[in-house]
Amino acid sequence: MKLLHITITLIFAFTVSSVQAVALAQKPTDDSVCDLSTMTTYRLSQRTFVEARTRDENVIYARLALRFITSHCKNGQLLLLHSEDGIAFDDQYFRVVTAQLCSVSNVTREAASTQEYPQAFVMRCPISKLKEATAALAEMEKTKPTEAMIEEGAPMHSAQPNRREEEKKTCGDKITWETVVLGWGGSCR
Repeated sequence: MKLLHITITLIFAFTVSSVQAVALAQKPTDDSVCDLSTMTTYRLSQRTFVEARTRDENVIYARLALRFITSHCKNGQLLLLHSEDGIAFDDQYFRVVTAQLCSVSNVTREAASTQEYPQAFVMRCPISKLKEATAALAEMEKTKPTEAMIEEGAPMHSAQPNRREEEKKTCGDKITWETVVLGWGGSCR
């Protein structure tokens, strides 16, 4: 009987220890949560830089969140996503993430306002579909990797091509009066 009790205790200990405390902000927490708060978007951007106004930015951030969650969290943990500004962007991609990982009926959105951030909110739900979310993310990455989306969607920094480089293509290295007098190329003659 005592051996059975020890065996059950060991099995329970190994089962419980397989779930780890997870916090994106690397703050103290317990193993009951998969904590991506506070400032979820900011913290994700510290791990993978996504330039502002990148095309499909909401899809990219959803993938970044899913990447973190599927590699660090477990079913049964309470997922916490936090928007300090309360912007529609956060709400939109948080809903995509929670729909992938949780039963929609269990998702809650609560105000988390402070003096500095009166529109802040937290979305929370118990993770129940981790296996499905992991498979969906793998399929998305196979179709088009997140890094490729970031690179291809980044905004252009210069709408005008470099005039000197363009002239080299059409004129060669001919010296023009604009090159000599003004220091920049002019039309070929």
